[in-house]
Amino acid sequence: METPLKVYKGLEGIYVLDSSLSFIDTENGKLYYVGYDVEELVARSNYEEVAYLLLNHKLPTMSEFSAFLGKLRDEMRLGEEELEVVRFVSKRSGGMDALAAYFIMTQKDAVGEVSPMDSAVRAVGKAGSVLGNVIRVQRGDDTLNPDPSLGIAGNLVYLITSEKPQPYQVEFLDDILILHAEHGVPASTFGSVVTASTLSNVYSSIVTGIMTLKGPLHGGAAEAAYQQFLEIGDPDRVESWLERALSERRRIMGFGHRVYKIYDPRAKVVKAMAAKASEIAGGHVKNLYEIALRLEEAALAKLAPKGLFPNLDFWTPMVYTAVGIPPNYFTAVFAVSRIVGWVAHLLEYWKDNRLIRPLHNYVGPPVGQKYVPIEARH
Repeated sequence: METPLKVYKGLEGIYVLDSSLSFIDTENGKLYYVGYDVEELVARSNYEEVAYLLLNHKLPTMSEFSAFLGKLRDEMRLGEEELEVVRFVSKRSGGMDALAAYFIMTQKDAVGEVSPMDSAVRAVGKAGSVLGNVIRVQRGDDTLNPDPSLGIAGNLVYLITSEKPQPYQVEFLDDILILHAEHGVPASTFGSVVTASTLSNVYSSIVTGIMTLKGPLHGGAAEAAYQQFLEIGDPDRVESWLERALSERRRIMGFGHRVYKIYDPRAKVVKAMAAKASEIAGGHVKNLYEIALRLEEAALAKLAPKGLFPNLDFWTPMVYTAVGIPPNYFTAVFAVSRIVGWVAHLLEYWKDNRLIRPLHNYVGPPVGQKYVPIEARH
């Protein structure tokens, strides 16, 4: 008898590529970008420098960073034609869809026109300026010219709030962008690389990543966690809500991760940020934080023995809210950050490209079925 084929659902446990971009130490709960501890990068670096690190596989010298920053700031600007695209797509789709539509409609990196690296830098620079203006248009405001001098995080806050960002807003958002920038080969990165493996271009691969990230089992988890906290409403309702949710076999959003079976190291960083955010912002943010803190304690008692711990998305809603980002755009901010991870992976993959074409195990009816004319079927 033939040995049955083993199908690895979700590609769990399967290695699909070699990469020097990130290392996830699941045993010790650590994450490294090109060998650097992400916690140290959050403490000492900034998103722009981390973008250079991921795209070039090394930290820049002063002159290299100055040149890179100049390119990024040039790309952060949006011309009137680009702003018109933003207005058009923003009035016809949601935040994630509008971001993807922008990249579809501004395909400027056709083969032979611009180098893949230039396209990658362009995308990293444009994304925050595009999203900030998407948010403006969708709430009924006109577009606003970006301010590249504020950096990617500060410019995004400026576009959303129409005000010069406070230092804490820039610090929080910049740290979140670093933590979201790269994380191995989750669904969105894999989708981007699949598209890239066909030798499609950088922007097409980004669009695949955005649409894959959109799902609540991936990037959409932060928005779902926020709605979960709103449903609970009050810290004193946490325990009863949790008992009911578990009895109904509901997923506790922000808990569990396909990679980590211990506490997500990124979540530890953001938990500390959420505590600071709750003190600075107070009110709604403080209530969300107190709900999350109590839910974490209650849920850990039930779920930790199963290897389920808080992930990054459990704590980001409080930080995003303190920064001023509307909840229905949490995932889009994630996308703005992760674009650099997607393009870094495809640039790396193209060095030794092979079309991704897995196999499937056929389990349908016996082959050789006889076709019966429709009038003779019963």
